Amino acid sequence: MLVFLVACSSVPTDSTEPASPVPWSHQRAPLAETTRDGQAVRRAIVHLHSPLSHDACDDHEMEDAPCLADLRAGLCDAAIDYAFFTDHPAEAATTPFDGLFQAQEGDERVDGVASRITCESGHQPLWLAGIEDELMPVGLDRHVTEDGAENDRIYNGTEAETFDAEIAAGGLVLQAHTEGQDDETLAVRQGLGLSGVELFNLHAMVDPNKREEDLGLEAFAYLEAAGPFISGASLAEPDLVFLAFYEEQTVSVGRWDTLNLAAPTLGTAGTDAHENALPMLMTDGERVDSFRRMMSWFANYLVVDGDGPAAAEAALRARRSYVVFDALGVPTGFDVRYGGSAWSADAAAVGDVLSVACPTLAATSPTDLAEPDIEVQVLKDGAPWQTGCGEWTVADAGVYRVRVDIVPNHLRTALDDQAESLVHRYPWIYSQAFRVGG
Repeated sequence: MLVFLVACSSVPTDSTEPASPVPWSHQRAPLAETTRDGQAVRRAIVHLHSPLSHDACDDHEMEDAPCLADLRAGLCDAAIDYAFFTDHPAEAATTPFDGLFQAQEGDERVDGVASRITCESGHQPLWLAGIEDELMPVGLDRHVTEDGAENDRIYNGTEAETFDAEIAAGGLVLQAHTEGQDDETLAVRQGLGLSGVELFNLHAMVDPNKREEDLGLEAFAYLEAAGPFISGASLAEPDLVFLAFYEEQTVSVGRWDTLNLAAPTLGTAGTDAHENALPMLMTDGERVDSFRRMMSWFANYLVVDGDGPAAAEAALRARRSYVVFDALGVPTGFDVRYGGSAWSADAAAVGDVLSVACPTLAATSPTDLAEPDIEVQVLKDGAPWQTGCGEWTVADAGVYRVRVDIVPNHLRTALDDQAESLVHRYPWIYSQAFRVGG
């Protein structure tokens, strides 16, 4: 039974369009993107589990040391800049805060609230602490109390006490598994301090129960397409098994849109990797659910001022971010702004200009040089409003956001015998929302 999957890569950095074919690689290039305002764009994983989670590492049948080594190597190979860990409280709540970082020789503690790993390539991911239970506070500066049992009790809550304690401890409180909630519950939590929700969760995409009960999808509809990748019968790049089951999670996206109508709400994509579901090896010699695979399929791109934990947390809080499904290609040149506000805005005045710059493939993105079809749609209150890139004067109040779709013609060579069935339109990028006129 498929319950988790994902992919990655690291090479020279370059944000221009590719001039020659770029083969698929398990080592991805660090992002070299900068915005037109001179800010850096960096990759973040939001929702990730370490061996401290009770159900990680094949439910701890796998030794924690090699599991942790896989995790650290995955962060390096997937060129992750910020890893917002979200371990389950059953073990994490009673682990001293310093222990949440599971530091190894050579790691550097940063500002007392993060740990910097130095990869062999020189890349330096930053590890930030968090918890996932019914709520998901990320970027904690400390535990909510100094008592492990009390921590566990609070982390397992959903009432005002839990929100207040997690926010006081520096956390940005998010909702994981939005697909399993309802609008009324989320609205109550928004009033208590919920800052954001997952618009996509990988576990939900492949868990048959969640697909059927929460997403309204056929439980095993993806097995026919995914099977050849996993069995080794396909000649396609194993990492691209992601395309066999990836589609928009319309239930979660709809709930995100509803919350944005009431108040600004961050949208994130949750990797939810545990390395605990599919240990069988694919044709590249790597297990199906490896941390590397799971961390390279998509990321939250943060627009940051600086490279420390405060910069990453500030970007999330200000919703200076967008979700990118990197398995379909690494974008460059994407830009969304309303009037003087870039990336997101709250209660901006009606009558200004919304501008959208189209993305293209970055030079380091895998490609056989066939041109992808890129389609841009601007949505108002969750419904289509405009298409394409350009500028529009906003005459009506509402919540505006951008979705970029892609037909990955450039991946036909990597998909090989699976290209005919898997080269079609997919959501590629989700911007955050601009709340105009209220």
